[in-house]
Amino acid sequence: MLRDAVHTRLFSEPQDVQAAQPGVDIQIVPLGRGHFAAELTTMELGDIALHVGRASPFMGLAKVSADSAVLQLPLDNLETLLLNGVACQPGIVGIYACGAELLRANPQPSSFASLILPFESLERILEPPLRSKLLCPGGYALLQAEPATRARYERVVLAAHEAALSVPDLFMLEQSRLALREALVQASRDLINPDHAAEARMPRNCQALRRIVVAADEYLRLHMDRPIYTEELCDALAVSASSLADAFRAAFMVSPHRFLKLRRMSMVRAALQSREGPAPLVKSVALGHGFWHLGQFAHDYRETFGEAPSETLERAHGRPGT
Repeated sequence: MLRDAVHTRLFSEPQDVQAAQPGVDIQIVPLGRGHFAAELTTMELGDIALHVGRASPFMGLAKVSADSAVLQLPLDNLETLLLNGVACQPGIVGIYACGAELLRANPQPSSFASLILPFESLERILEPPLRSKLLCPGGYALLQAEPATRARYERVVLAAHEAALSVPDLFMLEQSRLALREALVQASRDLINPDHAAEARMPRNCQALRRIVVAADEYLRLHMDRPIYTEELCDALAVSASSLADAFRAAFMVSPHRFLKLRRMSMVRAALQSREGPAPLVKSVALGHGFWHLGQFAHDYRETFGEAPSETLERAHGRPGT
């Protein structure tokens, strides 16, 4: 028997989701008002893993690791979902090879199923067509699957998820894991078969806009010790303000200013929660991240995270900060 073949985790902090899916590095910026909430159920099936999750509204920047490949099936609220700047349609499935980048945004709560596979064994496991983007490092595509094919895959995923929640010990049995693995592999082969799925057409400028967003976030991460503003981003990336605005609206349905504000707010929250060193002062952390109007900052923080910054600090350090 295998320990922890199935585990379900609940998250209230975006940064805690980052390490939850080995094979994918994801940065999350909440889009909702109030507490962030996410749940992830993982089924370990030998060399592959099935993840079924749900989350409150968020913007996400993800990158597949060098040794993995991912099939991702959006499950609900597709009408408001953007994947790499493309409006999602019923029947869409995302495929991502090692090194591929994924931008995801949904202003509504959403759920998904991700199948993570070893890239080196991908051809043997899934037998993708020769021209599949799954075989190209950094490659990605959105497939428009036939309704019946997608429905079969979704039934397998949802049945596995229901079984994992209701009978957790089921997949501790080797035969159960092998049976589910076989069902997922067969359904996945059908899903990426060109006879059952066509590659969705991407807007011409989609890749260029995605590069701008990814580069902007990378610049932010390299300069987390100080606030970054739109003008500096434009200079650093050598793009116009209009190009930057177009890129963020296409990828996340928000302006660069809104993204930067939410990103900085998330960085403040992470700093308040950090247990390294003595407890900081809320005022110092806010000012250090560019929030000079402290009354407005406190209002926006509570609206974004559902609590005052002093409450965040007190929970992390056991005493309030001012």
